[in-house]
Amino acid sequence: MRFFRVISFFFILIAGFGWAESRSERNPDQIKLKSLFPPAQKGWVVKEEAKVFTEENLFDYIDGGAEIYLSYDFQRLMVQEYLSGENSIIVEIIEMGSSEDAFGIFSLNQEGEILSIGQGASYGFGILCFWKDLYFVRIVDMEDKDTRKDFILNLGKEIAQKIENEGQLPQLVNRISQENLIKQSVFYFHKNIVMNNLYFLSQENILNLSEKTDAVLANCQFNSEILRLLLVEYPDTIEAKSAFESFNENHLKATISTLTNLQRIGEDLYAGVELKDQFLIVVLEGKTKRSIEKLFKEIKKSLGNLEKDK
Repeated sequence: MRFFRVISFFFILIAGFGWAESRSERNPDQIKLKSLFPPAQKGWVVKEEAKVFTEENLFDYIDGGAEIYLSYDFQRLMVQEYLSGENSIIVEIIEMGSSEDAFGIFSLNQEGEILSIGQGASYGFGILCFWKDLYFVRIVDMEDKDTRKDFILNLGKEIAQKIENEGQLPQLVNRISQENLIKQSVFYFHKNIVMNNLYFLSQENILNLSEKTDAVLANCQFNSEILRLLLVEYPDTIEAKSAFESFNENHLKATISTLTNLQRIGEDLYAGVELKDQFLIVVLEGKTKRSIEKLFKEIKKSLGNLEKDK
C-alpha cells in the first residue's frame, strides 16, 4: 500500500530569528502588506521593522520547505515579531499571485481546530493559519504553548478584517461532490514536489505535473468507504493523454487502449484512472471497483457541467 502523508509547515525552522538581511527599499506592494499587521497590543511590543522576503532570498528565512512555497505563485513574505518579556509571537503574511494559490498554501496547513477567520482557518499547538484573498497568514507562539490562544486569534481577526476582498476557491475543488468530500482532506497544488509529499507515487514525475497543471488531492467518503481521489487539469488534451499513459505504465503497470483502467494494488485495494478531455481522474486507493466507478461517474458529470458553463 502506498503511504499518505500530509504536509505541514510546522517543520519550518526559524534559526533563532537570526534574520537574513531583507530588501530595504519600499514599494507599494510592501507598504500594502505592512499595513495588514496590527499595531502593538497591550502588554506587547513590536520588535524592530518587519522583514520582507522574496523569491530571491526566501531560503534565507526558511530552513527547508522554501521549494513548497515557490511551487505556487509566491510573491513575497513579510514577517513581524511581537514581544512580551521573553514571550514571542511571530506573524507571517504571505502574498500569492492568486487567491487559488493562497488557498493552496493554506490547504497544506489545515490541521487542528477549524475556525471562522478569513475564508478558512485552523488552530492547533499555538499556531493559527488562515487564508483570505491573495494572502496566507501564519501566527506562531514560539514557546509552542496554548496559553496565548486568545491573543493569537485576535491578531488573526484583525489581519483578516484589514484584507478587504475575498478570493475564490480553485474551480477543481468545486468539481468534487461536496456531499462526499472530507473537508480537511482537500489539497490544491501544481507540482510534483507537493504531490510526493502528500502521496508518494514515484521518484519520477510520472503525472507530468508542472506550473501549468492544477491538481486536487482529497478524500471522498461513500458509506463507510474512503477513497483517495486525485483530479488533475492539464493545459490541453495531448498533455493529459501523455500523463494518462505514463500513469498506467509506471503505477498501474498496464498498457491499455481504452480511457479507463482499474487495477488491484493490494489484497483489499484497487486503483484506477480515467481520461476526460484535458482532465485526469485518478483514484489512488479504493476498496471496491464499484465505488471507484461511481466516483468516476460523479466527477465526469461535474466536469461536463463545467464545459456547459463555459
